[in-house]
Amino acid sequence: MRNRSIGRRMLKNDIIAYALLAPALLMFAYFVLIPAIQTFYISLTSWEGIGPKTFVGLKNYRDMLTDSNGVYKTALKNNIIWTVVSMTIPVGIGLFQANLLVRGGLKRAKLYQLIYFLPQIISMVVAAVIWKWIYDPVMGPLNGILKLLGFEELSTIGWLGNPDTVMIALCVVNVWIHYGFCCVVFTSAMQGIDKEYYEAAMIDGASRTVQFWKITFPGIREAMTTVLTLMMIWSFKVFDIVFAMTKGGPGQHSYVIALYTYMEGFIYNRLGFASAITVSLTILVLSMSKIFVWLRDRGRE
Repeated sequence: MRNRSIGRRMLKNDIIAYALLAPALLMFAYFVLIPAIQTFYISLTSWEGIGPKTFVGLKNYRDMLTDSNGVYKTALKNNIIWTVVSMTIPVGIGLFQANLLVRGGLKRAKLYQLIYFLPQIISMVVAAVIWKWIYDPVMGPLNGILKLLGFEELSTIGWLGNPDTVMIALCVVNVWIHYGFCCVVFTSAMQGIDKEYYEAAMIDGASRTVQFWKITFPGIREAMTTVLTLMMIWSFKVFDIVFAMTKGGPGQHSYVIALYTYMEGFIYNRLGFASAITVSLTILVLSMSKIFVWLRDRGRE
């Protein structure tokens, strides 16, 4: 009888738990799972957004990978460049600034954090306008400063109109936008490290460098994982700043996958082809996330 009573109680608890989870599961299914299945189905069809869908199987994927213009490969390469830059430079700058603010004992550290974080809260359109003006080859201050410094060849470059420099210029904007976010997260994580560790290290004669690698860096490992994961996801989702500044130009040299999807789906009305690009991006992000988590767990061991 006692076992039966315990079983009924556990069943009741399970029913209550599933009932509480049901609204969230239904919302996930309606807003995520069902659209994902529909997107995959559309990627197997030829569809212009209206009218009947024509099933074409894997043709869209084949066309995407074998495009003679190589647009998808260009977009994928640019996304990879964007990801590598995002997971290194702004993270490194943010880590350096956070260590300087917390361990350097700078006055008005909160004010510096606010200043660093401002680019993160500025609208992407506003940021695009600011940097388009900075990069303007005639009226922009960048070329004017380079000319004053004696870099005559660099001072004549149209940074956003040159295939060799457009991605460098866009990546600089990306670093400017995100380094403050990294700084704020790392600062919060460093402030949570027990000061007794540093006091013991100083008694033992450990240098600032040793303290950083033996105490600070291990203490912000979780924050580092969070920042790197977010930067990777944001990098593969990037669209707004590229669209606002170059619209993929010059030619198609600054295309990223999200912009390529938009152009194919909403400008050229190739919804099936655009869906195939979206599915490929989803698979790529999931694969990268899986590899990143595996490397993180391996590092912990």
